[in-house]
Amino acid sequence: MSPSQLCFPWPALALSLGLSLLPSCVSAQPAAEAVPTASSPAAASLPVPRVAPLAALPPDGVDVEEGRRLQGLTQVAIAGVALYVVTEAEGGASAGAALHGGMATANTSLKVTGLDPLRLQALADLARARTEAALVARGIVVMPQAQLAALPAFAELQQVADAAPLAFDAQGGKGQAYSASGLPLLHRDEMAWLSRASGTGLLGAMTGRFEDAYVSLGDKMSGGFKAGRVEPALERLGQQAGMPLVLVRLVLTAAQVQGSGSRWGFTAGTETRNTLLMPAWTNRILVRRPGGDYARVSLKKGWASEAGLGELVDVTTTGQKAVSVLTTAFTLLAAANGVGRGVSSSSQSYELRSSPEVFDAVATPQVEATLASLAQALAP
Repeated sequence: MSPSQLCFPWPALALSLGLSLLPSCVSAQPAAEAVPTASSPAAASLPVPRVAPLAALPPDGVDVEEGRRLQGLTQVAIAGVALYVVTEAEGGASAGAALHGGMATANTSLKVTGLDPLRLQALADLARARTEAALVARGIVVMPQAQLAALPAFAELQQVADAAPLAFDAQGGKGQAYSASGLPLLHRDEMAWLSRASGTGLLGAMTGRFEDAYVSLGDKMSGGFKAGRVEPALERLGQQAGMPLVLVRLVLTAAQVQGSGSRWGFTAGTETRNTLLMPAWTNRILVRRPGGDYARVSLKKGWASEAGLGELVDVTTTGQKAVSVLTTAFTLLAAANGVGRGVSSSSQSYELRSSPEVFDAVATPQVEATLASLAQALAP
């Protein structure tokens, strides 16, 4: 976990308003004049971490919905394995919005570089193989993929699926979604299948709800139209296969930025993290039975790697710094003359420079352990 350094340029003026940006330390090498580009190279000689195989989570480490539908699975067909890799993220925070003196804002962007799309595709293929191995280990027979692909409804499902790899831009960040070779990519909001809520209110009623942070608002709004095409194809495929369908989704969040601040607080800050996170709930195995009855097993908590993904480098440009200084100066001067309020502003950019070898070394054991953990909830 590496918090990003955000400092207000004029401490005296900031203190006069009683506001500040949250300072912190970061294990990054400053490169303030560098301009981040999409083709920024990975670090020349990144050490590849040695990550031992990870043990599966205990049964209470996963969340099960409609568990009875996960039992009695003597045979299944794996109809989809999707791998989402988040490589860009932004985070911001503000403080003092409810106060009269002024406010502070902090914004940070993080981009992961050095990854190889071909290696990520290979990881998606590995996830499909590990899914089958985990199910077979549970005593569940898996239909051969070639046999599934020969069914007429499989071609229909491929036609209504999304093209892979798919670029996505949603609340949880930007990245690419890959599909195991030969399998359709079904990019849909998790809420399209099962309703989720969190927390308890009066009389034990559930309040709030989980949101799928890796599907954009536009895709969510068109979810009903897409479901009207995908669901019939899945139903026909299940009928022709004569068994339930298994759909796997894995989300690897390589770019993470978190903000901290409040309307009534006096500090605002952001924090970047040099770890690989597999978020709760969106890492899951979904089982679809004939008739459209779904069941889901997912990670109950986010699973973060202990090893880092590479080198975190500050690539904030001179232009970004100038904008922050000018914004702060202008608003403070205006506030001093009775116009508006002063805003202590800061903006920074980081690159997490990784490599295919480092990413594979960290991601592969975590993907394997996650699939083994999720498969424990399925039984013949």
